[in-house]
Amino acid sequence: MGVANLLSFSIIKDMKNIIEIANPCLHCPNARCKAFCPCGNQIPDILDAVKKNDLDLAAKLLYTTNPFPMLTSLLCDHQRQCRGHCVRGIRGEAVDFPCVEYTLSQRFAFPYKPGEPNDKKVAVVGAGPSGLSAATFLLEQGFSVEVFEKESGLGGAILSGIPNFRFDKSCLKQIEDNLRALGAAFHFETVVDKAMMAKLKGDFDYVLVGVGAEKENRLNVPECSGIYSALSLLADANLKNDSNGLEKKKHVIVMGGGNVAMDISRYCARLGVKTTLIYRRDEASMPAQVHEIQEAKEDGVIFSTLTNVSSYKVNDDQKALEGLRLVRMELGEKDESGRPSFHTIEGSEFDVECDAFIMAIGEKSDVASLVGEDEISDRLLLIGDCSYGAKNIAAAIKSGREAAQKIIEANR
Repeated sequence: MGVANLLSFSIIKDMKNIIEIANPCLHCPNARCKAFCPCGNQIPDILDAVKKNDLDLAAKLLYTTNPFPMLTSLLCDHQRQCRGHCVRGIRGEAVDFPCVEYTLSQRFAFPYKPGEPNDKKVAVVGAGPSGLSAATFLLEQGFSVEVFEKESGLGGAILSGIPNFRFDKSCLKQIEDNLRALGAAFHFETVVDKAMMAKLKGDFDYVLVGVGAEKENRLNVPECSGIYSALSLLADANLKNDSNGLEKKKHVIVMGGGNVAMDISRYCARLGVKTTLIYRRDEASMPAQVHEIQEAKEDGVIFSTLTNVSSYKVNDDQKALEGLRLVRMELGEKDESGRPSFHTIEGSEFDVECDAFIMAIGEKSDVASLVGEDEISDRLLLIGDCSYGAKNIAAAIKSGREAAQKIIEANR
């Protein structure tokens, strides 16, 4: 989401605004905002410093745990994280920490300085948030860091997966400039395979692998045109300006309930195509951010919840998708995910014509194709989504920071 559209934030005109925002903070001894911050930001202490008009200290505390608050303030799911768990929000308005975070990130420059060089070299595979976070803290302690990235720029899923209309990516160039000033070397358009991984292990003292969760979950679908994976389409749109001809489709059906499903649905709707999103559970169970769901509706996406795919209709002559047979679902008891289970309603099938079906049903790591379990050691560490599964930007930043701290401690 771009700076001009800051979720529910008010536009900041001067620092007095965030002092007023911070004033209601109760500085809870067991602060829920801090407990639900995946990055581990010292939220109560930051807000306390703002309340006392010690903005230098507030920014210092923020940057101690988070090198990229300009990203987290705009991209985190604050309703399920810090702001959504503020005690003030139980009976009134929650403290708007994301607004404070964003304002501090704009007023106080990237504060990290290069450390005294040591003789240790670190290779970071993947220029997503976890790898960039690790690089920042390592460079500050004098480590030599080289980042290897398959795309032409840094950002990982922020660069390739988030549509440009939702987030102003110009800040990624600033992050690159900041890290280069710290001493980072970047190798873009460089694909690391097993052979190159072996070379990196020989050439560097440490290798951090932060390649994300890039392997998309797929259904057992027929071999025909008109069936796509969401992340592949978004990557083509973002990196190549290639719509894959979606603007020529008559009806696109997207399956999923996460932010990726919202992103690809909104992209299709903005191309002027009739777009329907189907989801097996109800809207309240969707993992997507609430404001993303609302904005998808505002863009014209049709929501069909409690709906699943039963079968596919394919034109045998052209080997092209012609439609789907859908089925209604009902909710049951909660499953291991904490969400209600879903069950088919017998006899509720119905047919829908469509010429495009897009799967957006989650991602998983494919790091096993790069390194084996027996290779993971104190010298080769997994970070970010490829170490724990697809999560969020704040968790990735923390993962990179903790890996860097582990290396730093080992070399004291």
